[in-house]
Amino acid sequence: TTDLDGRIKWSKNIGIPQNIYGYSSSLIIYERTLHLKYDDDAKIALMGFDTETGELKWETSRKGRPTWSSPVIGYFNNKPQVIISGNPDVTGYDAETGTELWSVDCLSGDVAPSVAVNSTMIYAVTDYSRLAAIKPGPGASIIWEDNYFTPDVSSPVANDELLFISTGNGDVACYYSERADTAWTHWFRDQFYASPILAEDKVYLLDRSGVMHIVNASSEYELIEESPLGEATDCTPAFSDGEIFIRSMTNLYCISKN
Repeated sequence: TTDLDGRIKWSKNIGIPQNIYGYSSSLIIYERTLHLKYDDDAKIALMGFDTETGELKWETSRKGRPTWSSPVIGYFNNKPQVIISGNPDVTGYDAETGTELWSVDCLSGDVAPSVAVNSTMIYAVTDYSRLAAIKPGPGASIIWEDNYFTPDVSSPVANDELLFISTGNGDVACYYSERADTAWTHWFRDQFYASPILAEDKVYLLDRSGVMHIVNASSEYELIEESPLGEATDCTPAFSDGEIFIRSMTNLYCISKN
């Protein structure tokens, strides 16, 4: 980690995980804890590091096989949780202590998409397996499931009414968040590796050729705009303070009204 002037504050060498695809999981921070998902053929774990000192605060062993998803923070019953799409279990951990809170046998295969969360549910999906809506907590269970639209890389995104999924076949599906029904689907021709983003009642969908498709976040399909970046990209855009940051194959872009 570095300070805002680029000076290194601390660093840790955790080793190189040995698995068939290598390391792909992103880090996530809750308050003063940096959460790191480490998946090796011999060991899979969730680690919590102090963001100020780099000290390892705790390490929780996980069950199953390596996956390439990233941890996601969710809040259920006013309790912050770190949720991980594993193989086969989707699991919630206490964001402060790393303690396992609940787990559901759910997925199989090469799990790369991360979960989507809203205020009451968790949505886990991977290609050649299924999409599952999970009610977290004690006695956690799958509420509904479907297997028609399943991305291989792109992660879903949800609010309390709708769930959006983009796939490696170019399909985008809008599900009702509380049941296994689609409100609409649309084929965009090009593949999606970047995950859809919800911002200001719109869904931003960046395809692999670099075209940003913007649609209304509603139960009826409405295309608002399509904007080409000019080069290919597989990375999910980041949104912050009215600006969009996009890493393409060769450049880093910042897009703003100004």
